[in-house]
Amino acid sequence: MAIASVALTSAAMLAGVRASSAHAAGPAPVFGQPTPSGIVGDGFEQDLRLDNTTNHEVIYSSAPVGLGSSSTIWHSTDGGQTFKYIPSQIPPYGKPFACVGGGDAELNVDSAGHLYFDDLYLANFAVGRSDNGGTSFSATNCSGIPDTPVDRQWYTSLGDPTGGAPRDGLFLVYDESPGSGLLASKCPGNVGNILSIARSPANGGAGATAGAQFSLPLELSCDEGIMGNDVSFNYPCTLGANCMGGILPEVFVIHDNSALDNITIDRCDVVATSISNPQGLAACTGDVVVSSFPGFKTGANFPTISVDDQGNLFAVWEEAPVDVSGNVTGNTQLYFSTSSTRGASWTLAQPLPTPGLDQDVMAWPGSGDPGRIDVAFYGTPAPWAPGDVTGPDSVNGQYSLYVVQTLNNGATWSAPILASEHFTHVSTMYTLIGGQTGNRGVGDFLQLRIGPSGEAEISYSDTNIFEGNSDLSPEAMYVRQISGPSVYSNATISGTPPPTGGCVNDPQNDATFDASGVIGPDMPHLDLLQACMSQPDATHYQIKMKVADLTTPGGSSGPGPDATAGGTVNTWQMQWHVPSTTDPAGGALFMAYMESANGAAPVCWVGQNSQQEAPGGAELTYPGTTQLPSSDCSYTATAPGLITITVPIADVTEPGALNNTLYSVTASTQTVDAPNAETPAAQNVPALGVVAGQLPNLIDVAPAFDFNPTPSGSVPELPWVPPAILLGVGAALVVRRRAFARRAPSD
Repeated sequence: MAIASVALTSAAMLAGVRASSAHAAGPAPVFGQPTPSGIVGDGFEQDLRLDNTTNHEVIYSSAPVGLGSSSTIWHSTDGGQTFKYIPSQIPPYGKPFACVGGGDAELNVDSAGHLYFDDLYLANFAVGRSDNGGTSFSATNCSGIPDTPVDRQWYTSLGDPTGGAPRDGLFLVYDESPGSGLLASKCPGNVGNILSIARSPANGGAGATAGAQFSLPLELSCDEGIMGNDVSFNYPCTLGANCMGGILPEVFVIHDNSALDNITIDRCDVVATSISNPQGLAACTGDVVVSSFPGFKTGANFPTISVDDQGNLFAVWEEAPVDVSGNVTGNTQLYFSTSSTRGASWTLAQPLPTPGLDQDVMAWPGSGDPGRIDVAFYGTPAPWAPGDVTGPDSVNGQYSLYVVQTLNNGATWSAPILASEHFTHVSTMYTLIGGQTGNRGVGDFLQLRIGPSGEAEISYSDTNIFEGNSDLSPEAMYVRQISGPSVYSNATISGTPPPTGGCVNDPQNDATFDASGVIGPDMPHLDLLQACMSQPDATHYQIKMKVADLTTPGGSSGPGPDATAGGTVNTWQMQWHVPSTTDPAGGALFMAYMESANGAAPVCWVGQNSQQEAPGGAELTYPGTTQLPSSDCSYTATAPGLITITVPIADVTEPGALNNTLYSVTASTQTVDAPNAETPAAQNVPALGVVAGQLPNLIDVAPAFDFNPTPSGSVPELPWVPPAILLGVGAALVVRRRAFARRAPSD
């Protein structure tokens, strides 16, 4: 069944006027508890993929740390309530396998549940495939593409590329940098990127090489600005040279042109590979125009595309008006178009309404049944003003994660839904529209994927943390829809509601150190069973963590810690976010913890997050700055045992706090190699800023919850209500851009 085109008057069509979509009242998606998916690691521009091939969903998320290191991969097996590194990770940086990378990350999960990973290091891509959920990678290649230099990669797959079926495959689209790659002769005189596609396994390659070896590239476009994602679909067919067995598979990629004033789609039929056609692609149609808009500029940052379960396409992108000099003269807003003709023709582009918001960037869509679409994006009510000639790169705003939904192919849309509870980035944005002159703290994109019941699941970044990190290490976050309309018309979304009452429970026997392909034994002394937070009086918070066995906090009956824990210092930690309307960094990420070093008597600390250098980048650390007196730090040497930490509110107070709520309160157990607060001492590193603390090993993590303090000794259950959006922005921020080697999104 095809999507119906949005109705326009004939006069409007002839005049080229963009019709406006209406805002519709009615049921809207409701989102659950935002969860830190990157307690360890770096949440800069996360990738997100879902594996629904097993009897329970597995969620994968990845983010680059920085060139010279690697990107990291987290996974969740409990519906997104908690995340840890996949077991193949190599400490201390979380590398999934031993290749250099860390420039950009991309994941894919095929129809058989194989996990594919692609990590950019500019000269090439480090690629690999895991057949066991990330416990190990059976096929890897540190130079996966026979091409260089390369940039910004995206995956889509058809079927099971490991199975040997002639039309199943993993398709990689990427930018070949101009001048020296394999395709340079295809675009003579080209000064921009070349949009390229390759396939795995290539002709002559066995299924075992899927995800590790790719074909020679095929050029799709010489007029490439910045490439968006790719999608694929098996269309039914009856005629045509490429119709086989009633199926015509096709691959699509969306991009803008080098002038940044139009959006185009490139499309190829998928056929069997051969010596003469190693990519197995035919009848490619290049640069079909979705929308052209002289006088406007796109690039904030990627145009993106989704395909529904009948093969209809949905495209979304950002535009800002510009003058003849290229200066932005108005707000940056979302536009969309749809195709029911396999990308051959597109409806007239329309503004996607987001009432109350003036700057919208980094939109990412997800489709279900025909006409039922979710779009996630970062938005702020901060308006453009004269002088903001670089648009999002000069408009300081409180950016939050929003979602809009249409159930009728864009004829009407829900009002923007605040999915992140609060703003998550206070600054400018870093976009092509603004000449890449703004703050790059959240990276270049977020991602939305559609879950098994048609719910929206989103990975995003929270930069409201310690200002000393210069926005280099935002915390990776994840949130999913728990009720409201599904993008599948016959499905009902029934997710886990946000915890109330100041306490959460955590399963037993899940405290393991997973590294280098080994899932370690359960460690009862680091196994969280329950985490609670309260405010017993006006000047203190109180943290309680129930642990399976605290008879020997050091982790063994002997003089030292457990040898399987990955470090010699055991840590039981609680962290929480406090967004601020006045802090130039947007807020703080506080923590309090008890630690036992080498089996010694435990001590407690409070402080804010910091970061520690990883090759080419940085990752989050948690060094305490204030040691608590023994009267505020206690535990019971029992099984189960109880840790009690009393925290002076004065030590964790954030000026200009959004409200009294402590957001995404999360308990975890960790190990490090030395006492966190003392080793090493905080220092300033050029290009990074303040570094301190140890890169931790995450052992166990409890679900997140919000805590609304009431200084009465008890915590009543309160209904969860997203906080109001506060208007107004502080003084212009001067935030250090990434000085280590990262490619701009248009390179």
